[in-house]
Amino acid sequence: MDILAENTLSVPLSRELGRIARLPRRVYGDGELESTALELSEALRTPAGDMTLRPIQAQALLELGLGGGLFGVIRVGAGKTLISFLAPVVTFAERPLLLVPAKLADKTIRDWSELATHWTIPPPRIISYEWLGRVQAADALEELAPDLIVADEAHKLKNPKAAVTRRVRRYMRAKPQTHFVAMSGTITKRSLHDFAHLLRWVFTDGSVPIPVVRGDLEIWADALDERKGQVRRADPGALRALCNAEERSLWRTDVRSAARRAFRRRLVETPGVVATAETPIDASIVITASSPPETELTDAAFDQLRRTWTTPDGWPISDGLAMARHARELALGFFYVWDPRPPRSWLNARAAWCAYVRKILARSRSLDSELQVRNAHPDAEELQEWLAVRDSFEPNTVPRWVDESVIDHAAGWLHDVGGIAWTGHTCFGARLAEVAGVPYFGRGGLSAGGLSINDQEPGAPMVCSVQSNAEGRNLQAWSSNLITSPPPNGAQWEQLLGRTHRDGQEADEIAVEVIVSCAEHVGAFWQAVADARYVQDATGSPQKLLLADVDMPQAGDVVLRHGARWDKNLGT
Repeated sequence: MDILAENTLSVPLSRELGRIARLPRRVYGDGELESTALELSEALRTPAGDMTLRPIQAQALLELGLGGGLFGVIRVGAGKTLISFLAPVVTFAERPLLLVPAKLADKTIRDWSELATHWTIPPPRIISYEWLGRVQAADALEELAPDLIVADEAHKLKNPKAAVTRRVRRYMRAKPQTHFVAMSGTITKRSLHDFAHLLRWVFTDGSVPIPVVRGDLEIWADALDERKGQVRRADPGALRALCNAEERSLWRTDVRSAARRAFRRRLVETPGVVATAETPIDASIVITASSPPETELTDAAFDQLRRTWTTPDGWPISDGLAMARHARELALGFFYVWDPRPPRSWLNARAAWCAYVRKILARSRSLDSELQVRNAHPDAEELQEWLAVRDSFEPNTVPRWVDESVIDHAAGWLHDVGGIAWTGHTCFGARLAEVAGVPYFGRGGLSAGGLSINDQEPGAPMVCSVQSNAEGRNLQAWSSNLITSPPPNGAQWEQLLGRTHRDGQEADEIAVEVIVSCAEHVGAFWQAVADARYVQDATGSPQKLLLADVDMPQAGDVVLRHGARWDKNLGT
Protein backbone atom coordinates (compact mmCIF):
# COMPACT_ATOMS: atom_id res chain seq x y z
CA MET A 1 0.00 0.00 0.00
CA ASP A 2 1.30 3.43 -0.94
CA ILE A 3 0.60 5.18 2.37
CA LEU A 4 0.17 8.95 2.09
CA ALA A 5 0.23 9.61 5.80
CA GLU A 6 -0.53 12.93 7.47
CA ASN A 7 -1.17 14.73 4.18
CA THR A 8 -2.80 18.09 4.59
CA LEU A 9 -3.34 18.67 0.85
CA SER A 10 -5.17 16.75 -1.84
CA VAL A 11 -5.62 17.53 -5.54
CA PRO A 12 -9.10 19.10 -5.62
CA LEU A 13 -11.90 19.02 -8.15
CA SER A 14 -11.32 22.27 -10.01
CA ARG A 15 -12.13 24.07 -13.22
CA GLU A 16 -8.68 23.19 -14.53
CA LEU A 17 -9.18 19.48 -13.87
CA GLY A 18 -12.55 19.63 -15.57
CA ARG A 19 -11.11 21.48 -18.57
CA ILE A 20 -8.31 18.96 -18.98
CA ALA A 21 -10.63 15.96 -18.56
CA ARG A 22 -12.88 17.29 -21.35
CA LEU A 23 -10.09 17.79 -23.90
CA PRO A 24 -10.40 15.60 -27.01
CA ARG A 25 -8.52 12.32 -27.01
CA ARG A 26 -6.87 10.69 -30.01
CA VAL A 27 -6.17 6.96 -30.34
CA TYR A 28 -4.99 5.42 -33.61
CA GLY A 29 -6.20 2.04 -34.81
CA ASP A 30 -4.03 -0.91 -35.78
CA GLY A 31 -2.11 -0.22 -38.98
CA GLU A 32 -3.44 3.34 -39.28
CA LEU A 33 -0.07 5.03 -38.76
CA GLU A 34 1.72 2.61 -41.08
CA SER A 35 -0.56 3.58 -43.96
CA THR A 36 -0.24 7.26 -43.02
CA ALA A 37 3.56 6.89 -43.14
CA LEU A 38 3.38 5.54 -46.69
CA GLU A 39 1.08 8.32 -47.85
CA LEU A 40 3.12 11.12 -46.27
CA SER A 41 6.36 9.64 -47.57
CA GLU A 42 5.01 9.80 -51.12
CA ALA A 43 4.05 13.44 -50.63
CA LEU A 44 7.28 14.61 -48.97
CA ARG A 45 9.99 12.63 -50.80
CA THR A 46 12.12 13.98 -53.60
CA PRO A 47 11.83 12.24 -57.01
CA ALA A 48 15.10 10.42 -56.24
CA GLY A 49 14.23 9.61 -52.64
CA ASP A 50 13.72 6.04 -51.50
CA MET A 51 13.33 6.45 -47.74
CA THR A 52 10.04 5.92 -45.88
CA LEU A 53 8.86 7.66 -42.73
CA ARG A 54 8.53 5.67 -39.56
CA PRO A 55 5.03 5.55 -38.04
CA ILE A 56 6.07 7.83 -35.14
CA GLN A 57 7.50 10.37 -37.62
CA ALA A 58 4.32 10.26 -39.68
CA GLN A 59 2.17 10.78 -36.59
CA ALA A 60 4.27 13.75 -35.48
CA LEU A 61 4.15 15.43 -38.89
CA LEU A 62 0.43 14.74 -39.35
CA GLU A 63 -0.52 16.22 -36.00
CA LEU A 64 1.85 19.16 -36.42
CA GLY A 65 0.34 19.93 -39.82
CA LEU A 66 -3.22 19.70 -38.50
CA GLY A 67 -2.74 21.48 -35.17
CA GLY A 68 0.20 23.76 -35.75
CA GLY A 69 2.23 22.61 -32.73
CA LEU A 70 3.93 19.46 -31.47
CA PHE A 71 5.04 18.13 -28.10
CA GLY A 72 7.14 15.05 -28.84
CA VAL A 73 8.26 12.68 -26.10
CA ILE A 74 10.21 10.65 -28.63
CA ARG A 75 12.84 8.14 -27.62
CA VAL A 76 16.51 8.33 -28.55
CA GLY A 77 17.09 7.11 -32.11
CA ALA A 78 13.43 7.27 -33.24
CA GLY A 79 13.99 9.94 -35.90
CA LYS A 80 13.50 13.38 -34.33
CA THR A 81 16.03 14.97 -36.71
CA LEU A 82 13.97 14.28 -39.84
CA ILE A 83 10.84 15.54 -38.08
CA SER A 84 12.63 18.81 -37.35
CA PHE A 85 13.66 19.18 -41.03
CA LEU A 86 10.15 18.44 -42.35
CA ALA A 87 8.33 20.59 -39.76
CA PRO A 88 8.61 23.78 -41.90
CA VAL A 89 7.14 21.89 -44.87
CA VAL A 90 3.98 20.68 -43.11
CA THR A 91 3.40 24.04 -41.36
CA PHE A 92 4.20 26.13 -44.49
CA ALA A 93 6.61 28.16 -42.35
CA GLU A 94 8.45 30.99 -44.08
CA ARG A 95 10.97 31.76 -41.32
CA PRO A 96 11.62 28.50 -39.45
CA LEU A 97 14.26 28.34 -36.73
CA LEU A 98 15.88 25.16 -35.40
CA LEU A 99 17.36 25.17 -31.89
CA VAL A 100 19.96 22.49 -31.11
CA PRO A 101 22.71 21.98 -28.52
CA ALA A 102 25.96 23.56 -29.72
CA LYS A 103 27.75 20.21 -29.75
CA LEU A 104 25.20 18.85 -32.26
CA ALA A 105 25.17 21.79 -34.70
CA ASP A 106 27.74 20.34 -37.11
CA LYS A 107 26.11 16.90 -36.95
CA THR A 108 22.72 18.46 -37.74
CA ILE A 109 24.13 20.13 -40.88
CA ARG A 110 25.69 16.81 -41.99
CA ASP A 111 22.38 15.02 -41.38
CA TRP A 112 20.53 17.60 -43.51
CA SER A 113 22.99 17.12 -46.39
CA GLU A 114 22.38 13.37 -46.33
CA LEU A 115 18.61 13.54 -45.93
CA ALA A 116 18.08 16.29 -48.54
CA THR A 117 18.67 13.67 -51.23
CA HIS A 118 15.55 11.84 -50.11
CA TRP A 119 13.27 14.55 -48.75
CA THR A 120 12.07 17.96 -49.90
CA ILE A 121 13.52 19.91 -47.00
CA PRO A 122 14.73 23.52 -47.04
CA PRO A 123 18.19 24.32 -45.63
CA PRO A 124 17.71 24.76 -41.88
CA ARG A 125 18.41 28.01 -40.07
CA ILE A 126 20.17 26.70 -36.97
CA ILE A 127 21.20 28.43 -33.75
CA SER A 128 22.35 26.79 -30.54
CA TYR A 129 20.76 27.06 -27.12
CA GLU A 130 24.12 28.16 -25.77
CA TRP A 131 24.42 31.05 -28.23
CA LEU A 132 20.84 32.17 -27.68
CA GLY A 133 21.59 32.42 -23.96
CA ARG A 134 24.48 34.85 -24.45
CA VAL A 135 24.20 38.59 -23.78
CA GLN A 136 24.72 39.52 -27.44
CA ALA A 137 21.73 37.33 -28.40
CA ALA A 138 19.26 39.09 -26.08
CA ASP A 139 17.17 40.36 -29.03
CA ALA A 140 18.02 37.61 -31.53
CA LEU A 141 14.54 36.10 -31.68
CA GLU A 142 12.90 39.47 -32.25
CA GLU A 143 15.36 40.17 -35.07
CA LEU A 144 14.97 36.74 -36.69
CA ALA A 145 11.16 36.81 -36.20
CA PRO A 146 10.63 33.06 -36.70
CA ASP A 147 7.11 31.85 -37.48
CA LEU A 148 8.14 28.32 -36.44
CA ILE A 149 10.53 27.38 -33.62
CA VAL A 150 11.66 23.75 -33.49
CA ALA A 151 13.38 22.93 -30.19
CA ASP A 152 15.30 19.67 -30.65
CA GLU A 153 16.52 18.26 -27.33
CA ALA A 154 13.93 20.60 -25.78
CA HIS A 155 14.96 19.66 -22.24
CA LYS A 156 17.58 22.38 -22.74
CA LEU A 157 14.68 24.80 -22.10
CA LYS A 158 13.42 23.17 -18.90
CA ASN A 159 15.02 25.70 -16.52
CA PRO A 160 12.65 28.72 -16.47
CA LYS A 161 15.37 30.90 -14.91
CA ALA A 162 17.94 30.30 -17.66
CA ALA A 163 18.48 33.18 -20.07
CA VAL A 164 17.72 31.05 -23.12
CA THR A 165 14.38 29.89 -21.67
CA ARG A 166 13.40 33.41 -20.64
CA ARG A 167 14.07 34.69 -24.16
CA VAL A 168 11.99 32.00 -25.83
CA ARG A 169 9.20 32.56 -23.30
CA ARG A 170 9.25 36.32 -23.92
CA TYR A 171 9.04 35.78 -27.69
CA MET A 172 6.21 33.24 -27.46
CA ARG A 173 4.23 35.61 -25.23
CA ALA A 174 4.69 38.43 -27.73
CA LYS A 175 4.09 36.21 -30.80
CA PRO A 176 1.64 33.48 -29.71
CA GLN A 177 0.79 32.73 -33.34
CA THR A 178 4.29 31.22 -33.73
CA HIS A 179 4.23 27.46 -34.27
CA PHE A 180 6.27 25.69 -31.60
CA VAL A 181 7.73 22.17 -31.66
CA ALA A 182 9.32 20.67 -28.54
CA MET A 183 10.98 17.25 -28.90
CA SER A 184 13.18 15.24 -26.57
CA GLY A 185 13.67 11.69 -25.40
CA THR A 186 14.26 13.09 -21.91
CA ILE A 187 11.67 15.83 -21.73
CA THR A 188 11.48 15.67 -17.94
CA LYS A 189 13.83 14.86 -15.12
CA ARG A 190 11.63 14.70 -12.02
CA SER A 191 8.86 17.28 -12.29
CA LEU A 192 5.89 18.56 -14.28
CA HIS A 193 7.56 21.96 -14.03
CA ASP A 194 10.25 20.68 -16.44
CA PHE A 195 7.81 20.83 -19.34
CA ALA A 196 4.63 22.67 -18.32
CA HIS A 197 5.81 25.90 -20.00
CA LEU A 198 6.74 23.99 -23.17
CA LEU A 199 3.18 22.68 -23.40
CA ARG A 200 1.83 26.22 -23.06
CA TRP A 201 3.98 27.33 -26.01
CA VAL A 202 2.76 24.39 -28.12
CA PHE A 203 -0.94 24.77 -27.28
CA THR A 204 -1.59 28.47 -27.61
CA ASP A 205 -5.31 27.85 -28.28
CA GLY A 206 -6.05 26.94 -24.66
CA SER A 207 -6.08 23.15 -25.13
CA VAL A 208 -3.08 22.64 -22.82
CA PRO A 209 -3.26 19.17 -21.20
CA ILE A 210 -1.69 20.42 -17.96
CA PRO A 211 -2.87 23.09 -15.49
CA VAL A 212 -2.19 26.66 -16.56
CA VAL A 213 -3.34 28.07 -13.21
CA ARG A 214 -0.27 28.24 -10.99
CA GLY A 215 -1.93 26.90 -7.84
CA ASP A 216 -3.36 23.89 -9.66
CA LEU A 217 -0.02 23.11 -11.30
CA GLU A 218 1.78 23.30 -7.96
CA ILE A 219 -0.50 20.79 -6.24
CA TRP A 220 -0.51 18.44 -9.25
CA ALA A 221 3.28 18.54 -9.23
CA ASP A 222 3.39 17.88 -5.50
CA ALA A 223 1.22 14.82 -6.04
CA LEU A 224 2.93 13.42 -9.17
CA ASP A 225 6.60 14.48 -9.18
CA GLU A 226 9.52 12.30 -8.14
CA ARG A 227 10.76 14.03 -4.99
CA LYS A 228 13.71 12.53 -3.22
CA GLY A 229 13.28 12.14 0.53
CA GLN A 230 10.02 14.13 0.75
CA VAL A 231 7.57 12.37 3.09
CA ARG A 232 4.68 14.83 3.40
CA ARG A 233 3.15 15.20 -0.04
CA ALA A 234 -0.19 16.04 -1.61
CA ASP A 235 -2.60 13.15 -2.14
CA PRO A 236 -3.52 12.65 -5.84
CA GLY A 237 -7.13 13.02 -4.74
CA ALA A 238 -9.39 14.14 -7.58
CA LEU A 239 -6.93 12.96 -10.23
CA ARG A 240 -8.78 9.67 -9.88
CA ALA A 241 -11.28 11.23 -12.30
CA LEU A 242 -8.72 10.73 -15.08
CA CYS A 243 -8.32 7.00 -14.37
CA ASN A 244 -9.62 4.15 -16.47
CA ALA A 245 -10.61 0.79 -14.96
CA GLU A 246 -7.04 -0.55 -14.90
CA GLU A 247 -5.71 2.58 -13.21
CA ARG A 248 -8.55 2.60 -10.65
CA SER A 249 -7.63 -0.98 -9.77
CA LEU A 250 -3.97 0.04 -9.28
CA TRP A 251 -5.15 3.03 -7.20
CA ARG A 252 -6.04 0.66 -4.36
CA THR A 253 -2.42 -0.45 -3.91
CA ASP A 254 -0.21 2.27 -5.43
CA VAL A 255 -1.98 5.62 -5.51
CA ARG A 256 0.86 7.68 -6.93
CA SER A 257 1.72 5.29 -9.76
CA ALA A 258 -1.95 5.05 -10.72
CA ALA A 259 -2.26 8.84 -10.80
CA ARG A 260 0.92 9.20 -12.85
CA ARG A 261 -0.29 6.67 -15.41
CA ALA A 262 -3.69 8.33 -15.67
CA PHE A 263 -1.97 11.68 -16.24
CA ARG A 264 0.35 10.05 -18.78
CA ARG A 265 -2.57 8.62 -20.76
CA ARG A 266 -4.37 11.98 -20.69
CA LEU A 267 -1.20 13.68 -21.92
CA VAL A 268 -0.21 11.32 -24.75
CA GLU A 269 -3.77 10.95 -26.09
CA THR A 270 -4.05 14.73 -26.57
CA PRO A 271 -3.91 15.72 -30.28
CA GLY A 272 -0.55 17.41 -30.79
CA VAL A 273 1.26 15.22 -28.25
CA VAL A 274 3.26 12.31 -29.67
CA ALA A 275 5.07 9.76 -27.52
CA THR A 276 6.97 6.63 -28.42
CA ALA A 277 5.71 3.57 -26.60
CA GLU A 278 7.32 0.77 -28.56
CA THR A 279 10.74 -0.67 -27.75
CA PRO A 280 11.81 -2.21 -31.08
CA ILE A 281 15.47 -2.69 -30.19
CA ASP A 282 16.10 -6.40 -29.73
CA ALA A 283 19.29 -6.07 -27.67
CA SER A 284 18.91 -6.55 -23.92
CA ILE A 285 20.68 -4.31 -21.39
CA VAL A 286 22.66 -5.76 -18.49
CA ILE A 287 23.94 -3.38 -15.79
CA THR A 288 26.43 -4.68 -13.22
CA ALA A 289 28.41 -3.07 -10.41
CA SER A 290 32.20 -3.17 -10.37
CA SER A 291 34.43 -2.20 -7.43
CA PRO A 292 38.13 -1.42 -8.01
CA PRO A 293 40.60 -2.69 -5.38
CA GLU A 294 40.75 -0.67 -2.16
CA THR A 295 43.91 1.32 -1.41
CA GLU A 296 45.18 2.76 1.85
CA LEU A 297 45.65 6.20 0.31
CA THR A 298 42.07 6.56 -0.89
CA ASP A 299 40.65 5.01 2.27
CA ALA A 300 42.59 7.52 4.39
CA ALA A 301 41.32 10.41 2.25
CA PHE A 302 37.73 9.19 2.63
CA ASP A 303 38.17 8.75 6.36
CA GLN A 304 39.22 12.40 6.65
CA LEU A 305 36.36 13.49 4.36
CA ARG A 306 33.70 11.70 6.42
CA ARG A 307 35.08 12.50 9.89
CA THR A 308 36.18 16.11 9.51
CA TRP A 309 34.29 17.39 6.45
CA THR A 310 37.55 18.50 4.88
CA THR A 311 39.33 17.62 1.64
CA PRO A 312 42.71 15.86 1.79
CA ASP A 313 44.48 19.25 1.84
CA GLY A 314 42.39 20.41 4.83
CA TRP A 315 39.92 22.74 3.03
CA PRO A 316 36.55 22.77 4.86
CA ILE A 317 33.42 21.51 3.05
CA SER A 318 30.43 23.81 3.47
CA ASP A 319 27.40 21.67 2.57
CA GLY A 320 26.09 18.29 1.55
CA LEU A 321 26.26 19.00 -2.17
CA ALA A 322 29.95 19.80 -1.92
CA MET A 323 30.47 16.67 0.19
CA ALA A 324 28.82 14.52 -2.48
CA ARG A 325 30.84 16.16 -5.24
CA HIS A 326 34.17 15.59 -3.48
CA ALA A 327 33.21 12.01 -2.57
CA ARG A 328 32.50 11.21 -6.23
CA GLU A 329 35.89 12.69 -7.15
CA LEU A 330 37.80 10.82 -4.45
CA ALA A 331 36.12 7.60 -5.52
CA LEU A 332 38.08 8.03 -8.76
CA GLY A 333 41.32 8.86 -6.97
CA PHE A 334 41.47 12.67 -7.16
CA PHE A 335 39.78 15.87 -6.03
CA TYR A 336 39.45 19.30 -7.67
CA VAL A 337 40.80 22.39 -5.94
CA TRP A 338 41.20 26.06 -6.66
CA ASP A 339 44.96 26.49 -6.56
CA PRO A 340 45.65 28.74 -4.79
CA ARG A 341 42.61 28.80 -2.52
CA PRO A 342 40.60 32.07 -2.62
CA PRO A 343 40.52 34.56 0.27
CA ARG A 344 37.40 34.35 2.42
CA SER A 345 36.54 37.99 1.63
CA TRP A 346 36.50 37.16 -2.08
CA LEU A 347 34.22 34.16 -1.55
CA ASN A 348 31.78 36.16 0.60
CA ALA A 349 31.53 39.02 -1.89
CA ARG A 350 31.04 36.60 -4.77
CA ALA A 351 28.28 34.73 -2.93
CA ALA A 352 26.46 37.98 -2.05
CA TRP A 353 26.55 39.22 -5.64
CA CYS A 354 25.31 35.88 -7.00
CA ALA A 355 22.43 35.94 -4.52
CA TYR A 356 21.53 39.48 -5.61
CA VAL A 357 21.53 38.44 -9.29
CA ARG A 358 19.25 35.48 -8.57
CA LYS A 359 16.82 37.76 -6.70
CA ILE A 360 16.64 40.29 -9.54
CA LEU A 361 16.21 37.67 -12.26
CA ALA A 362 13.43 35.99 -10.32
CA ARG A 363 11.42 39.24 -10.37
CA SER A 364 12.25 40.54 -13.85
CA ARG A 365 10.59 39.84 -17.18
CA SER A 366 13.13 41.77 -19.25
CA LEU A 367 16.50 40.77 -17.72
CA ASP A 368 17.92 37.38 -18.62
CA SER A 369 21.57 37.26 -17.51
CA GLU A 370 24.10 38.38 -14.92
CA LEU A 371 25.59 41.00 -17.25
CA GLN A 372 22.18 42.52 -17.91
CA VAL A 373 21.55 42.75 -14.15
CA ARG A 374 24.92 44.44 -13.76
CA ASN A 375 24.15 46.98 -16.48
CA ALA A 376 20.68 47.67 -15.08
CA HIS A 377 21.82 48.04 -11.44
CA PRO A 378 25.33 49.55 -11.58
CA ASP A 379 25.03 51.13 -8.12
CA ALA A 380 23.94 48.02 -6.23
CA GLU A 381 25.94 47.63 -3.02
CA GLU A 382 26.54 43.91 -3.71
CA LEU A 383 27.95 44.73 -7.15
CA GLN A 384 30.26 47.44 -5.83
CA GLU A 385 31.61 45.14 -3.11
CA TRP A 386 32.15 42.36 -5.63
CA LEU A 387 33.90 44.63 -8.16
CA ALA A 388 36.21 45.86 -5.40
CA VAL A 389 37.68 42.38 -4.88
CA ARG A 390 36.85 40.51 -8.10
CA ASP A 391 40.18 41.02 -9.81
CA SER A 392 42.21 40.24 -6.70
CA PHE A 393 41.82 36.51 -7.31
CA GLU A 394 41.68 34.42 -10.49
CA PRO A 395 40.19 30.91 -9.98
CA ASN A 396 42.45 28.17 -11.27
CA THR A 397 40.87 24.72 -11.01
CA VAL A 398 43.30 21.82 -10.96
CA PRO A 399 43.01 18.13 -10.03
CA ARG A 400 45.07 16.68 -7.20
CA TRP A 401 45.59 12.94 -7.41
CA VAL A 402 45.47 10.67 -4.38
CA ASP A 403 46.14 7.42 -6.25
CA GLU A 404 45.47 5.85 -9.65
CA SER A 405 43.97 2.49 -8.72
CA VAL A 406 40.70 3.29 -10.50
CA ILE A 407 42.64 4.52 -13.55
CA ASP A 408 44.44 1.16 -13.64
CA HIS A 409 41.14 -0.71 -13.18
CA ALA A 410 39.47 1.17 -16.06
CA ALA A 411 42.54 0.84 -18.30
CA GLY A 412 42.47 -2.91 -17.70
CA TRP A 413 38.80 -2.98 -18.75
CA LEU A 414 39.60 -1.11 -21.97
CA HIS A 415 42.33 -3.64 -22.82
CA ASP A 416 40.42 -6.77 -21.78
CA VAL A 417 36.87 -5.90 -22.80
CA GLY A 418 37.15 -2.93 -25.15
CA GLY A 419 34.27 -0.57 -25.74
CA ILE A 420 33.49 2.86 -24.38
CA ALA A 421 34.65 4.13 -20.98
CA TRP A 422 32.37 7.04 -20.03
CA THR A 423 33.57 9.74 -17.66
CA GLY A 424 32.10 12.92 -16.22
CA HIS A 425 35.50 14.37 -15.25
CA THR A 426 37.85 15.78 -17.89
CA CYS A 427 41.05 15.14 -15.94
CA PHE A 428 40.09 11.51 -15.31
CA GLY A 429 39.19 10.93 -18.95
CA ALA A 430 42.43 12.45 -20.24
CA ARG A 431 44.56 10.49 -17.76
CA LEU A 432 42.73 7.22 -18.46
CA ALA A 433 43.19 7.65 -22.20
CA GLU A 434 46.89 8.33 -21.67
CA VAL A 435 47.43 5.24 -19.51
CA ALA A 436 45.32 2.97 -21.73
CA GLY A 437 46.73 4.32 -24.99
CA VAL A 438 43.32 5.08 -26.50
CA PRO A 439 41.72 8.35 -27.68
CA TYR A 440 39.69 10.57 -25.36
CA PHE A 441 36.79 12.32 -27.04
CA GLY A 442 35.89 15.46 -25.15
CA ARG A 443 34.40 18.80 -26.20
CA GLY A 444 32.85 18.72 -29.65
CA GLY A 445 33.41 14.99 -29.92
CA LEU A 446 37.07 15.61 -30.73
CA SER A 447 40.22 13.99 -29.38
CA ALA A 448 43.33 15.92 -28.32
CA GLY A 449 44.78 15.25 -31.78
CA GLY A 450 41.71 16.58 -33.56
CA LEU A 451 40.22 13.17 -34.43
CA SER A 452 36.42 13.18 -34.57
CA ILE A 453 34.45 10.52 -32.76
CA ASN A 454 32.63 9.96 -36.06
CA ASP A 455 35.91 8.74 -37.56
CA GLN A 456 36.74 6.30 -34.78
CA GLU A 457 37.05 2.69 -35.93
CA PRO A 458 33.75 0.95 -35.05
CA GLY A 459 34.07 -1.06 -31.86
CA ALA A 460 37.57 0.21 -31.04
CA PRO A 461 38.19 1.06 -27.34
CA MET A 462 37.87 4.74 -26.44
CA VAL A 463 37.17 7.13 -23.57
CA CYS A 464 34.22 9.53 -23.94
CA SER A 465 33.08 12.58 -22.02
CA VAL A 466 29.49 12.17 -20.82
CA GLN A 467 28.83 15.90 -21.10
CA SER A 468 30.03 16.09 -24.72
CA ASN A 469 28.89 12.76 -26.17
CA ALA A 470 25.90 11.40 -24.25
CA GLU A 471 23.50 13.19 -26.62
CA GLY A 472 23.17 12.93 -30.38
CA ARG A 473 25.98 10.42 -31.02
CA ASN A 474 25.26 7.28 -33.06
CA LEU A 475 27.45 4.69 -31.34
CA GLN A 476 25.54 1.49 -32.10
CA ALA A 477 28.78 -0.05 -33.42
CA TRP A 478 29.75 -0.48 -29.74
CA SER A 479 27.98 -2.75 -27.23
CA SER A 480 30.18 -2.59 -24.11
CA ASN A 481 30.18 0.40 -21.74
CA LEU A 482 32.07 1.26 -18.57
CA ILE A 483 30.47 4.02 -16.48
CA THR A 484 33.22 5.44 -14.28
CA SER A 485 30.90 7.65 -12.22
CA PRO A 486 27.15 6.93 -12.40
CA PRO A 487 25.03 9.94 -13.45
CA PRO A 488 22.75 11.18 -10.66
CA ASN A 489 19.47 11.36 -12.61
CA GLY A 490 17.36 9.26 -14.94
CA ALA A 491 17.43 11.72 -17.86
CA GLN A 492 21.23 11.45 -18.17
CA TRP A 493 21.05 7.65 -17.98
CA GLU A 494 18.43 7.54 -20.74
CA GLN A 495 20.62 9.60 -23.05
CA LEU A 496 23.78 7.71 -22.15
CA LEU A 497 22.32 4.23 -22.64
CA GLY A 498 20.75 5.44 -25.88
CA ARG A 499 24.13 5.91 -27.53
CA THR A 500 24.63 2.15 -27.91
CA HIS A 501 21.10 0.78 -27.22
CA ARG A 502 19.56 2.24 -30.37
CA ASP A 503 18.33 1.32 -33.82
CA GLY A 504 21.01 -0.47 -35.82
CA GLN A 505 22.52 -2.26 -32.82
CA GLU A 506 23.39 -5.79 -33.94
CA ALA A 507 24.62 -7.23 -30.63
CA ASP A 508 22.25 -9.38 -28.58
CA GLU A 509 23.26 -7.62 -25.35
CA ILE A 510 24.41 -4.19 -24.27
CA ALA A 511 26.80 -4.63 -21.35
CA VAL A 512 27.07 -1.74 -18.89
CA GLU A 513 29.61 -2.04 -16.07
CA VAL A 514 29.30 0.67 -13.41
CA ILE A 515 32.17 1.55 -11.07
CA VAL A 516 30.71 1.64 -7.56
CA SER A 517 33.10 2.63 -4.80
CA CYS A 518 31.25 5.02 -2.50
CA ALA A 519 27.80 5.52 -1.03
CA GLU A 520 27.14 8.45 -3.36
CA HIS A 521 27.54 6.19 -6.40
CA VAL A 522 24.84 3.79 -5.22
CA GLY A 523 22.57 6.61 -4.13
CA ALA A 524 22.92 8.24 -7.55
CA PHE A 525 22.02 5.02 -9.35
CA TRP A 526 18.87 4.23 -7.38
CA GLN A 527 17.71 7.85 -7.56
CA ALA A 528 18.09 7.58 -11.34
CA VAL A 529 15.94 4.44 -11.29
CA ALA A 530 13.26 6.32 -9.31
CA ASP A 531 13.46 9.15 -11.86
CA ALA A 532 13.05 6.68 -14.72
CA ARG A 533 9.98 5.16 -13.07
CA TYR A 534 8.43 8.63 -12.76
CA VAL A 535 9.18 9.49 -16.40
CA GLN A 536 7.76 6.20 -17.70
CA ASP A 537 4.63 6.50 -15.56
CA ALA A 538 4.06 10.19 -16.32
CA THR A 539 4.94 10.35 -20.04
CA GLY A 540 4.62 6.78 -21.32
CA SER A 541 8.14 6.83 -22.76
CA PRO A 542 9.82 3.46 -22.00
CA GLN A 543 12.97 4.03 -19.97
CA LYS A 544 16.06 1.98 -20.66
CA LEU A 545 17.01 1.78 -16.99
CA LEU A 546 13.72 -0.04 -16.33
CA LEU A 547 14.30 -2.43 -19.25
CA ALA A 548 17.70 -3.46 -17.92
CA ASP A 549 18.70 -6.47 -15.86
CA VAL A 550 20.40 -4.83 -12.88
CA ASP A 551 22.92 -6.23 -10.39
CA MET A 552 23.60 -3.29 -8.07
CA PRO A 553 23.99 -2.92 -4.26
CA GLN A 554 20.72 -2.25 -2.44
CA ALA A 555 20.02 -0.23 0.69
CA GLY A 556 21.04 -2.05 3.85
CA ASP A 557 22.49 -5.19 2.27
CA VAL A 558 26.09 -4.06 1.80
CA VAL A 559 28.66 -1.98 3.65
CA LEU A 560 30.51 -0.04 0.99
CA ARG A 561 34.18 0.80 1.06
CA HIS A 562 35.41 4.05 2.59
CA GLY A 563 33.43 3.61 5.79
CA ALA A 564 29.91 4.44 4.66
CA ARG A 565 26.75 2.37 4.38
CA TRP A 566 24.42 3.51 1.64
CA ASP A 567 20.88 4.50 2.51
CA LYS A 568 18.25 6.46 0.60
CA ASN A 569 19.29 9.76 2.20
CA LEU A 570 22.95 9.54 1.16
CA GLY A 571 24.33 10.57 -2.17
CA THR A 572 22.88 12.96 -4.70
